[in-house]
Amino acid sequence: MAKFHLWFQKIALPIVELSFHLYFGVRVIGRENLPEGGCVVCPNHTQNSDPPIAAVAISNRYQTMCMAKKELFDIKGLGPLITWLGAFPVDRSRADLTAIKTALKTVKDGNKLLIFPQGTRGAGEDEAKDGAAMLAMKTKAPIVPMYISEKKHFRSHVTVIIGEPFLPDAGSRDYSALSHEILHRIYALRPEEDV
Repeated sequence: MAKFHLWFQKIALPIVELSFHLYFGVRVIGRENLPEGGCVVCPNHTQNSDPPIAAVAISNRYQTMCMAKKELFDIKGLGPLITWLGAFPVDRSRADLTAIKTALKTVKDGNKLLIFPQGTRGAGEDEAKDGAAMLAMKTKAPIVPMYISEKKHFRSHVTVIIGEPFLPDAGSRDYSALSHEILHRIYALRPEEDV
């Protein structure tokens, strides 16, 4: 059974970054906003390339784990590869306690958790799942909004903007309200040329 290998992530991410730079022309703005220690990084999600682009934006300076739909791990060759890189499966049809425990441990151990608050590609700007909000509230970890250019094609000059981290309201348990605040902060980063 495939397992995460930090050494593989550290070697692979610069290679992925170079390939994306050559193909898309990726540039990252705001990398200095990533806090030290555990946090929940929340990008928008429009294409299959978003998870590796987000991981590249975080860089191999940090250990990063990514929650991904379990169906991806059934694809021959892809499942072991993304596991080695730091992805772990979540069953979106139920409350997946194993995935939740893995996510909580990731943040509590001081690592970066990459989770897409929209839950799936192509969701609208107001369509948020509660997973990212719930994990941030339970860990009391900073949330880092990230905007990734939505129109991605060859040499499209993809921009990734990492926003300032913020903390969930300590007295609130309103996952839905926080989920929508996360999305609002993500899309507030969108540059005018992407509107």
